[in-house]
Amino acid sequence: MTMTKKLIFSCSFILIELIFGSAGIATQDNSSNNGPYFKEEHKTINNTKYFIITPVNAHIDFEITRPSKNDENILLCVPGAYTDKTNKVDGLHICKGVVYNIEHINHSLGGGIKIINDSVEIFPTNYGKSLNDSLLKTISNQNGIFFQQTQCIVKGVAEKFADTKLFQRRGILTLNTGGYAIVESVQPITLNKFAEDMVNYGAKDLLNFDMGTWDEGWYRDPNINKIKVLGQMKTQTAKQTNWVVLKRK
Repeated sequence: MTMTKKLIFSCSFILIELIFGSAGIATQDNSSNNGPYFKEEHKTINNTKYFIITPVNAHIDFEITRPSKNDENILLCVPGAYTDKTNKVDGLHICKGVVYNIEHINHSLGGGIKIINDSVEIFPTNYGKSLNDSLLKTISNQNGIFFQQTQCIVKGVAEKFADTKLFQRRGILTLNTGGYAIVESVQPITLNKFAEDMVNYGAKDLLNFDMGTWDEGWYRDPNINKIKVLGQMKTQTAKQTNWVVLKRK
């Protein structure tokens, strides 16, 4: 190998390290495509393992009636919004165009998610103050979806949280490159680490999902029609009130 070729090779190797290594994202990951519906990844970011599902040709929906595992159209099912102390969906939410809890906006939650015709938008709600009649009417008139939650990343910047509890984390993110993904940490971490890692992954915005003892979820391998269970604690499963689902189109 000539000196010029060695120099080019060395520069290329350094560039690869800068792109992948400095961000803490593993250069090797196990990924697979489950039919034409979604891509499944197992990726390590800053020493934390994550499971990531990126829809390819799937419909995203929000349910307030428990989905059945016998419904083969459902590819993934996880709790989304929190459940309050009265065992109802926490905060204002819109399901299939119908507005609920308009008199009970949660002013401690800073973010929200709007889904219309499979287009996902995560945005700050100014702790519920920007949830005005005009916005709600726009979502409702288009048979859309909305619910309040904790926003962990806003326009590529990780939010800072005082809470240092360690829990397995799950959420939905929009990507700088377009599209969205549903992500879950394999081990317990803080919200701060969750947000920082997802910035490194390429998230534009990230919305937290209900976890801890409410963490049960599942997804279906459509190639073999086998259910795979998500979550580790699952002690409050019977009290879950809402679910984000991916369905076959």
